[in-house]
Amino acid sequence: MQSYFINDSSSYELKWLLLGEWLGQGFRMYSETFDYTGPIAAFVYKYLYLIFGKTSFIHYGFSSLVIIFQAGIFNQLLLKNKAYDENSYLPAFLYMILMVSVPDFMALSPQLLSLTFVLLALRNVLRRIDNQVTDELFLNSGIYIGIATMIYLPSMVFFLSFLFALILFSTAVTRRLLLYLFSFLLAFSLCAIYFYWRGDLGVFIDSYLTQNLVMNVESPVGGLDVLIISAGFIFLFILSVFKTWSSSRLTNFQQKIQQVIWLVFFGGIATFFLSNEKSLHELVFIVPVIAYFWTHYFILLKKKFFRFVMPGIMVFGILIYSTFIYQNHAEPLKINWAGKLEEGTMVIGSSLDYYSEQKILTPCFNLHLSQKAFEGLSYYSSAGDLYLLFQKIDPDIIIDEMEVFPSMMDRFPKIEKDYTREGERRYQKANN
Repeated sequence: MQSYFINDSSSYELKWLLLGEWLGQGFRMYSETFDYTGPIAAFVYKYLYLIFGKTSFIHYGFSSLVIIFQAGIFNQLLLKNKAYDENSYLPAFLYMILMVSVPDFMALSPQLLSLTFVLLALRNVLRRIDNQVTDELFLNSGIYIGIATMIYLPSMVFFLSFLFALILFSTAVTRRLLLYLFSFLLAFSLCAIYFYWRGDLGVFIDSYLTQNLVMNVESPVGGLDVLIISAGFIFLFILSVFKTWSSSRLTNFQQKIQQVIWLVFFGGIATFFLSNEKSLHELVFIVPVIAYFWTHYFILLKKKFFRFVMPGIMVFGILIYSTFIYQNHAEPLKINWAGKLEEGTMVIGSSLDYYSEQKILTPCFNLHLSQKAFEGLSYYSSAGDLYLLFQKIDPDIIIDEMEVFPSMMDRFPKIEKDYTREGERRYQKANN
């Protein structure tokens, strides 16, 4: 299939694109892929590759549809619950403005996919606070958060956020709260059954649930750069919050909605600290909160001049600021363009940039999990799995960035016989 990737896209986007290509070649997630991406997100990447091929335009097109869908959900849940004194499509418009203002928000990230189901769960929670009492609300809310968690693990914090909202702002009975818990566990249970059926349950639990939380992935963008890039959002958020607090007279139900939105905000902050990446993609969970308060700001403007001028100034201001600042502070996120590889080359390491224009031929998507996998050479069963994976890949050339191939040659005489060393970290198949 044709391979195409946008030059100014980030290394994260390249990883998700290549993950879909790798899985589309028939390799299994976790046992044959050293990565921590959620199983449902990996499923999406795989089938986008199988249907459309290796092109980032499809990822951007799909993410655009997701954002439009999210904006519709967000606007509907606010209007249906009468969160504002005026009904309009302003929340959806501002939501989309915030999403397109930073390129990382537009990427088809696990965070973006997960946010869709968080918003669906939020809609049900607000309906419950409006005294709509049905088992279905608790069941669906738990299922949505469970799916979000199987897409992106730190999303599990919204289970606690919404549980607190259900307890604090309604008279939820124990039976329905247990239903919420069991439905939340349903998505995990189905994924666990699937991986158990394939014989990969242990590696799924270790890679996605355990290592995902305990390992540290060094973010290419520092904390100061993240703060500078998000400064415009912080300014809008603070300005809108103070305007809402100082000017609005909210009904009792509108106050409850605002309190739930604050729980979403704290949940979004918690996902950032739980994440092992600390990337800009984490901030998408804060976008609905900013859009909610920003809408209040515009509705509360009384003078006609300000109602006419301020929206244009703020919208274009955030777009121009974010675009300019991102271009100057997100350079480390860009692909390094490590150079073209010869056909049939396997890179043992974390440098996926080699494969930006070539067929992916490595299971190493995360350095920590790759190191952990190759430590398995010391154990018979793990070494056997690595050998079978290596035979399945059958590379012509090895670039050994992790310096583990000599251990594989010592462990497996056939590999030592088939490959010859041609440089400090380069090995070639002897019959080529």
